[in-house]
Amino acid sequence: MYATFIRSSLNHWKPDDFDLSSVRLTEPLLHITKTICLLESRCDDYAEYLQAIFRERTEDWTSAISRWNFEECQHGVTLRSVCEAGDQDFDFDFCMSQYECLVSYHAPTGESVRGSVAAEMVSRCVVEALASTLYRVLADAALDRNASAVYSALAQDEARHYGMFLKMLNAEAKENPRIGVLARCRFALQRMIELEDEQIMLASCVVAGRADDIIFRRREASWYLSRLYCFYRWGHLRYAVRMLLRTIDVRATPLLVWTVTMAMWSVIRIRLLMAILSSFVIPLRAAKNPTNKAVNRSGEVGRI
Repeated sequence: MYATFIRSSLNHWKPDDFDLSSVRLTEPLLHITKTICLLESRCDDYAEYLQAIFRERTEDWTSAISRWNFEECQHGVTLRSVCEAGDQDFDFDFCMSQYECLVSYHAPTGESVRGSVAAEMVSRCVVEALASTLYRVLADAALDRNASAVYSALAQDEARHYGMFLKMLNAEAKENPRIGVLARCRFALQRMIELEDEQIMLASCVVAGRADDIIFRRREASWYLSRLYCFYRWGHLRYAVRMLLRTIDVRATPLLVWTVTMAMWSVIRIRLLMAILSSFVIPLRAAKNPTNKAVNRSGEVGRI
């Protein structure tokens, strides 16, 4: 049963458990929440892709993904309620339709785009660890108690999902001794480099109402990250680092946690500064050089 990989929660919350009759969020927080809402609402695509990869695995694997998918779908529904309560003009169906037209998810062919099940599980651990961290960031940044309660519940879910994928990764590692620290570290770094991918940036572009024109991904990334990274605090990064170290199977000693946290803190602050500066520079470059690669309405992706 799925409890082999994912810790069961008999009294797991439901979307209706939260009082979202009225939600007050600052514009940056509302934009970030709308962006995440579109991402979470594609959970069926993610699950179909993983189920295809695990087609030859035992029921423990496929049942765990089914449970994970169910909870992720709840995330999408709940975040939609938060967005609609915070902005009565938010048209979820229209935004979701635009988003799905702009960027597709990996085809469920049964082959991992990362080359192996181990690489896929490391990638999922990284995503879930950072997602749990993100929701903790939003919970701390939100002044609205009801919205903060939603973010906190989602952060706990993502932490459980991280634990599920870590168990899957460790089970895979027992069958393949070549999956050591160096391999895990390489897979994790590859996934972290991809954090500013089209999935996130095009979702941000759609909810901002800029999907009807040429989309400059780097400019969009800078605009989005300048709003997001200012909310991160030391404690948030330390929380993420502990999970990331477990992912690569390295003991989280106090000194190592502090060192890696400092490195991540430095990267975040530098990227934030670059994002703020780019918000002034890149629009001028784009206007002077219209041949810069971008993302157009048909979904063609490029970089500037």
